[in-house]
Amino acid sequence: MSRTIALRPLRSIIQRQPSSLSTIARPHQQVQSQARHYSAKAPTPTGEFYKTFTRPVAKCVLVAIFTYQLVYWGWTKLEHDEIVADRKAEISRLENQVRALQASSTTAKPSDGVDGKR
Repeated sequence: MSRTIALRPLRSIIQRQPSSLSTIARPHQQVQSQARHYSAKAPTPTGEFYKTFTRPVAKCVLVAIFTYQLVYWGWTKLEHDEIVADRKAEISRLENQVRALQASSTTAKPSDGVDGKR
């Protein structure tokens, strides 16, 4: 028995695979060719326009919304930080005012009487 006879079935399998692999590697071509077979009408200009420009317009809209949200978040963060700084400054000013009033009230206390009454 020769070696070529034993390899014939294997060669036929190997020779068939590239054709099946080419269809697997390029499924979009199958779908595109199938779409042409069952559609009886030619595509309308409006449909072609939407098919062409829907994706880029959607990307632009999504990028614009993301940019707006990012700028809005940054603006509110800065505004919040400013409000917090203003409140802390006011609190420290009021605390200093309270300390000054307490210091002036202890120095100006009358020395006669228990409750400070005459």
